Amino acid sequence: MNIQMLRVLALVQKAQGISPGQRFRLEQWAPHLQHRHGIELDFHAFESAALTRVLYAHGRVATKAALIVKDFVRRANILSLARNYDAVVMHRETSMLGPAVYERLLAWAGIPFVLDFDDAIWMPSEGVSANGVFSKLRFPSKTMTITTLASCVTVGNEYLARWAKQLNGNVHIVPTTINLSMYEVQPESPERDIFTIGWMGSHSTLRHLEEVRHAIERFGATRRVKMVVVCDVPQTKPFAHVETEFVKWSGDREAKDIGGMDVGIMPLPDEPFTRGKCGCKALQYMAAGRPAIVSPVGVNMDIVQHGKNGLLASSDDEWVNAFETLASSRELRRQLANAGRKTVEDRFTAEAAAQKFAQALRSIVPPAINAHLDHHQE
Repeated sequence: MNIQMLRVLALVQKAQGISPGQRFRLEQWAPHLQHRHGIELDFHAFESAALTRVLYAHGRVATKAALIVKDFVRRANILSLARNYDAVVMHRETSMLGPAVYERLLAWAGIPFVLDFDDAIWMPSEGVSANGVFSKLRFPSKTMTITTLASCVTVGNEYLARWAKQLNGNVHIVPTTINLSMYEVQPESPERDIFTIGWMGSHSTLRHLEEVRHAIERFGATRRVKMVVVCDVPQTKPFAHVETEFVKWSGDREAKDIGGMDVGIMPLPDEPFTRGKCGCKALQYMAAGRPAIVSPVGVNMDIVQHGKNGLLASSDDEWVNAFETLASSRELRRQLANAGRKTVEDRFTAEAAAQKFAQALRSIVPPAINAHLDHHQE
């Protein structure tokens, strides 16, 4: 007897391997969904390769505008494409331009779809963008419309779920996760006379490092300190009293780059937008075997238990004290790192999240297809 797989069209913003939100959610879950749950994701990106190459470069407005419009028009094929699938899942939105046009078409056509998001995307984008003109055309308010139209909504934490539940009765919390097969515990840092603080992230969150600048510079005035910034773009302003090193981000080297740190940090301002963050940086450090110091904002307070599997810090004094505490005790760094890794293993694996996501998907597909899938899993 032939087993019928659940075929799902995954509408995402970028090609695979680029966007953190996609990588630590749908892309990471896809192999487990296929092999363990009979669900096959077929990824289709909004951005063409040409748009991805120029989107975050400063200037070139006319080129960007032409490419965005071209990709928006190309996206119109999703309605006919979606008819060949059992369901659709969209990460954040179907198009980075305009209101919820394509989402409305999917809903009117009776095609079931899941909306998945891991940020407070109903708010305007945070920070300074190289594409200020275009960011205003993304219509963040359309998230309300999409959430209402969706057959199901999956979100990364309780803060996002509370918002979504105001608009949709079928909301599932599926946390952002780590693929432990790609995040092996890194060897302990060698004995050395310099303490290395590390931060990993993208250009969109680089501004958060400023939250802890004064604390790092204060700490650097008392001992030898290196600040390693792993990002797609370099930081423009170095830290005073601190050796600053820029490491170009590479998806293949993430765990190894974290291994060059003594501690990983995740500073965040306490704002409505940042309370929706899903703690990915903290989970990356913990999975790679490095203690994490994080701001007690949003889901960070659920992931990190102060003094048990990491440290929480708000004020400059608390950050400096956390740095001093970890720099002074190799054994404490080891204990927190081991507990952090176990936290990821117990609660934030791709396998566990894939199971939750599969349950959410199965809540919206026809019963006949579910029956086939039940047989497949027996």
